[in-house]
This record gives sequence, structure tokens and C-alpha cells, in this order.
Amino acid sequence: MARVFLIQPPSSEAMRRPGLALGFLAAALRRAGHEVAVADAAAPHGTRETIAIARQIAAFDPQVVGVHLKTLGLHRAYRLVAELRAHPETPRGVVWVAGGPHATVRPLEPLHHGFDLTVAGEGEEALVALADAADRGALPASQDLSHVQGLAWRADGRPVQTAGRGPTMDLDALASPTDALDLFDPAWYGLTGPASFGGMLASRGCPAACTFCCNAVTGRTFRAHSPERIAQEAKRLRDEQASPAFVFFDDSFAVNRRRVAQVALALERLGGMHWSASVHPTHLDAETLDAMRRAGCGGLDLGAESGDPLRIKQISKGVTVDRVLHAVELCRDAGVRVMVNAMFGWPDETEAEVDATCAFMERAAASGAMLNARGVLVPYPGTALYDKHHQRHGFTDWWLDGETPFEYEPFPNSADPESLRQAYATDAALSRNFFGHPDDHLRRIQRALDLKASLTWRT
Repeated sequence: MARVFLIQPPSSEAMRRPGLALGFLAAALRRAGHEVAVADAAAPHGTRETIAIARQIAAFDPQVVGVHLKTLGLHRAYRLVAELRAHPETPRGVVWVAGGPHATVRPLEPLHHGFDLTVAGEGEEALVALADAADRGALPASQDLSHVQGLAWRADGRPVQTAGRGPTMDLDALASPTDALDLFDPAWYGLTGPASFGGMLASRGCPAACTFCCNAVTGRTFRAHSPERIAQEAKRLRDEQASPAFVFFDDSFAVNRRRVAQVALALERLGGMHWSASVHPTHLDAETLDAMRRAGCGGLDLGAESGDPLRIKQISKGVTVDRVLHAVELCRDAGVRVMVNAMFGWPDETEAEVDATCAFMERAAASGAMLNARGVLVPYPGTALYDKHHQRHGFTDWWLDGETPFEYEPFPNSADPESLRQAYATDAALSRNFFGHPDDHLRRIQRALDLKASLTWRT
């Protein structure tokens, strides 16, 4: 039996619910017979101070510490690990493991920032294998790990990578993250009752190939839980976690109409469900929406990204402006609230393109849609858009800029429409200006953000 300590690093925007990623990992480790502890430094009242986390690690005395890395806030994570490794109260001999979206697309990078190993891709099986190796005394990395897919480490100062890990095909075989929910203290999230993940995954993977989206961890291969497993998880959310209203965090919930109908029927039979999800506009029709509404669906996020037909083709969105607007109307007629995503700041974006997206937003709002907050494009590593443009525009490895790290301002807790409107229209990516737009174009984008916010938060 090994002991594994999992860390969610600090974030500029507090996470008000435990993260499913650590939940899945912790549940997998427990099922395999290992001991697990968690520190959520991104929670509003979670432990953020290095000395306090070091003492928690010392008290648990783990063989492995795993850290979940996202591109945004990466400077915080790297700094925390460096401070923890140098802190006198942190036990020596601990193996530091990086995982998560950023570690997946840049598996060698964490090895230069305090980590001994990187896990790329879906991490349940790999992390269990590392814990098994720790239990055998086979860590730090050795030839004993050469059979474990999706790992990177250094041997004799040189990087070593095993073959990439394919997607987990049988999702029902995975342990439920709820099995590890007791590791997350409700007080970290300002809760007096039980903690809740606030949602669940009905599937993994997205078959779309949008150029601005990475989706590296779960990939393009769509896989789904069975309707029975989904209903079971939803019942636990409602009954055990006191969450009758929840979110499906799937990249694209409504893939395969027959499957969606089966899932909807299973949820409808349970009753008392209220949920939302993200869907691709082309996956919706009146029959599917009606089944989802009867199952408790009250809100959907639709990706449009642009109101310019050429841009939509360039980003491989696989939809048209008219199809998105039709989906909005279907949602309105079904009594389902809808949020439409619109983005600005594309490379070589024209004034006419911005104006077309503004006109699209006004048409969507007239049909009852809300619009997403912020929305200025960020070129994340692992995307086709990043690979094509980072050298030309000089933002290679922008996430490593320690002097001026890029991060968003937290949203206000206030329900005041004016405060929310200002937060919606304030986007740190605009001043970062990754694609070198001239000042007059940046001002045009800001006016578009102001319009988006005013259409959503009307007084």
C-alpha cells in the first residue's frame, strides 16, 4: 500500500466545488488499495500557504505527490512545487508527479520545473501503476516503469518517454469520483453541508476538431458511460451530495441522438433532476430537446464562436450561423435556457468580422439567448491555432512568462447586474493581445465585449 498526496494548485479564480479530476484519481487509487490525501489550494478557503501544505504532506508522509497542472495559473503551480521541495518540513525522498491538461501537451516541461515524473493523458491507470511501483520500492523512475504508457522522466540527465496512452474505452469500469468525496473538506468551499462535485461526466472525448481547442487529456475519441451508470451517479448527486441541480461537464454531451434519448429516459425515471450541459448545435433537434427537457435539462451551452461564415470554416467548427440560431430557437421553444459562446481576437481578424459576430449576437439575444463572459481568444498549447501562429506572433511558451503572467480577474460575488456586466466585458486576454492587433481593432473588440455584456445583463 502506497500513500499518495494530491494537490490542486492555487488559482486566481476560486473553485467553489471540488474538481472531478482529483476525484477520479483519488477514487482509482483507493480502489487499488492505496491511501490518498488531498489539498485543494484553489478552493476559496483551502490551504494556500506553502508552510501549511508542507506540514500536511509531512503529516501524511507520502511516497508520491501528484499535482494537477492547467496552463492558466501554471506559474503558481511551478512556484508552489519549488517552494515545497525546498521547504525544510517537506519530507525528503518524495516523488513529485505532474499530471493534467498542461502536463499532457508539454510532458517534458514539468521535468524542468521541479517534477520527477509526468503523466500524460487520462491518469487513473498510470497513477495507480506509479503507486504500485512506489509500494514495491521501484520509484524514482526506473526500467520497472518502461511498460507504463504515458510517462516521462529523466534518466542520466536525459528525458525518457514511454509510448502514449490511448483513451480509456470502458468508462463504467472506472471508480466513481464520489467514492473519494470525503477527502474534500466542505469548509474549503464555504459549505456547512456535504461537499459536492456539482456535476458529473457522462462521456469523455469530443469528435469535433476545432482549431482553438486542445482537449488533449480525453482526446477526440468519444466514449460514454452507460445510461445506468449515469443515472446512478445522478442519484448520488441528488441524494448523497444534496445536489438536485448539477452540470454535465462533458465536452459535448449530445453526441449520438439514440444514446441521448436513452440517457434522458434513465434520468426522467429518477425524477427530481435539474441539469445543464454543453452541446454542439448540430446535435440538437426538437425531439432530442424535448427528451432532455423532460429529463430535467434546464440550460445548454452552445458553441458558435463567430458570426462570420469564413471564420467558422477556418476554425473547423462544423456549423453555420443559421444552424446555431435555429438551435437557439429550438431551445427557446422547448423552454430550455441557452448560453451562446462568441469569441473575438482571431489572427488576422477584420473589422467586418467583428461586426458580423456582433450582429449574430444581437440576433441570438433577440431569440432569448444569453452570451458567454469575456471571450477574447487565448492560444493554448496543444491547439492547431497555437502551433500555426506562435512563432509568427512571438508568443511561444507564453505561460512561462513569470514577469507578467496571464490570468483572469475573479468574478464578483455580487448579483448586481452592473457589476456582472463589467466583469463580463473585462477580459485580460485583450490587453495581452497575443496576435498583435492594432489599437483601433482592440477598441473595436472592447466595444463588442461591452455589447455582449449588455445583451446578457440587461437592467
